[in-house]
Amino acid sequence: WNRRKNGEIYPEWASIAAVQDEQGETTHFIVNFFGLGKQKAAEDALHRLAYYDPLTHLPNRQLFIEHLGKAQAAAKRGKHYGAVLFVDLDNFRRINDARGHETGDQLLREVAARLIRFLREEDIVAHFGGDRFTVLLAKLAGSEEIAIRFARGVAEKIRLVLSMPIQWQDSTYVLGASVGVALFSVKGKTLDEPLKQAETALNQAKMAGRNAVRFFEAVMQIEVETRMALEGEMHRAIERNELQIYLQPQVDGEARIIGAEVLLRWQHPERGIVPPDHFIPLAEETGQIIAIGEWVLLEICRLLARMTAAGQALRMAVNVSPRQFRQPHFATRVKAALVATGADPDWLTLEITEGLAIEDIDGTIATLSALKALGIHLSIDDFGTGYSSLAYLSRLPVDELKIDKSFLRGVPDDARNTALVEAILAVARHLHLSVVAEGVETVEQATFLRTCNCDCYQGYLYGRPEPIETFLQLL
Repeated sequence: WNRRKNGEIYPEWASIAAVQDEQGETTHFIVNFFGLGKQKAAEDALHRLAYYDPLTHLPNRQLFIEHLGKAQAAAKRGKHYGAVLFVDLDNFRRINDARGHETGDQLLREVAARLIRFLREEDIVAHFGGDRFTVLLAKLAGSEEIAIRFARGVAEKIRLVLSMPIQWQDSTYVLGASVGVALFSVKGKTLDEPLKQAETALNQAKMAGRNAVRFFEAVMQIEVETRMALEGEMHRAIERNELQIYLQPQVDGEARIIGAEVLLRWQHPERGIVPPDHFIPLAEETGQIIAIGEWVLLEICRLLARMTAAGQALRMAVNVSPRQFRQPHFATRVKAALVATGADPDWLTLEITEGLAIEDIDGTIATLSALKALGIHLSIDDFGTGYSSLAYLSRLPVDELKIDKSFLRGVPDDARNTALVEAILAVARHLHLSVVAEGVETVEQATFLRTCNCDCYQGYLYGRPEPIETFLQLL
């Protein structure tokens, strides 16, 4: 190192060569100095590229893992607990897709800035890539109970901080965050174990509805392994005829069957019947829902053609998953199924959720319009659970609303739910839409709905889901 006249210390390279006389004795030394400013700057730049995220200027995955290794070693020596937090931005991808990468990049920078301001100086926050961040709380406490309490407090505050609106370019964005937490201590085994555990807890938080905090528990690992096994087995479910279609009756005010909702069951050869809420979300995540959805649609079109030929035509309501609905040329695929089977589109209803309907309103309208042109009936499922407005709803070319079963709980004694159901029915009448009430289980509920002129009823009061052949016997 050397010092300039202005006092600045800088690195330089010294090359020393000995000067010898005729007898071989060293008489002088020649020293050449070479400035290392440019070389040092280049090395620093390479270091930053290797260990820091260029967008947020936070440590990247590689540097975070190095810090984690040191923290784990310190925890073993000091016999204390540390924690890893895995943070996922709930609404980032939707905003990034809708508003573009410039907006997305700015939101990521703001998230990074908020995390830095909020956390302690000794805590490490890293941008793990995409919409995910990690936080290392290297030293919490010697007591597991105190460490959990401290880590939970930090995680909840992160969730709240990242739920606060972000203002940029005259627009307001609300991201929200899900957080997974895992502790490490003297018992830690591998370097990446707490990181994997925190990610597992994060996935549980997202499955719980997002905007949540979850701590890793051993049972979660069992669930992860079960999900991985199901994912592999799901590939073969269609080929092996393990998927079964069930139909639940839909009736009119006189309790006459006028249609059915199509439901799916997985008859696993070893696990027995796998409930749809176990495998449908997994199929959605992995993309297998597209193949499953196309299989269901084709089978129902075949059934419709068969029932029409037998003089037993009824309208069949098929749920369409978000991933299937957002496929390019989805309407073309539906048309192909109708043509291949000869099914009359007038007997087919496709249901999409309210949340899906308003996620990309223009894209939704385009796809629904293409389906409508085929002669298919369209329904908004789980109506009332999303955030649509009358303005949005009036733009959608749909025929029907389905009242979510959660609103029928306690009706007619529950004043709040009763008022909500009456309001939904009023909205439907205003927009000239028919209404299906889902989850009708009591005579009192049915009587109330009839007084409100509800069009269609579905629930255990009228029949449970049954295999196709069993359902046909009811007719």
